[in-house]
Amino acid sequence: MRAVPALVVLLLVAGCAVSVPGRAVPEPAPAAPTTAVLVSDVLPDECLLDAEGFALLLEAPVAPPANGGDPPSCATATTRGTPRGLAAINVYGVRGGAPADLLRSGRPLEVGDAAVVVDTAGGPTLQVATGDRLVTIAVADREPDDARWVEAGRRAVAALG
Repeated sequence: MRAVPALVVLLLVAGCAVSVPGRAVPEPAPAAPTTAVLVSDVLPDECLLDAEGFALLLEAPVAPPANGGDPPSCATATTRGTPRGLAAINVYGVRGGAPADLLRSGRPLEVGDAAVVVDTAGGPTLQVATGDRLVTIAVADREPDDARWVEAGRRAVAALG
């Protein structure tokens, strides 16, 4: 009986040492290096959406958005519903490249110079590249549809001026 497990182990080990003829799988090409660097805290007030804009995005009434001060940030929460929807905006400058160079892979939307919705651990996030800024709008406990993302993105870009 002990010979059977030993035989199985021997076959498995031998199988690992045998090469299989065929084509080698090519290594993926490295991503093009970018010299772009995010610069945080470029605006004293990052509330590019007002309560109406956040309410449209979250599909519920929200508390007035609050600028977090130092460092700047902007956040709000829905005032009713369970679970409460949360949203936050961050605005970054970009040094040494274009904001679009720093967009992650995601679902593209037509906002600003380029935009994508990416899934993050905290929830979906819209990234909008425009001019010399990268704007992120993160949402927790909600899944806005593309029309709501586009409207929020356009309002945020308009608020940048």
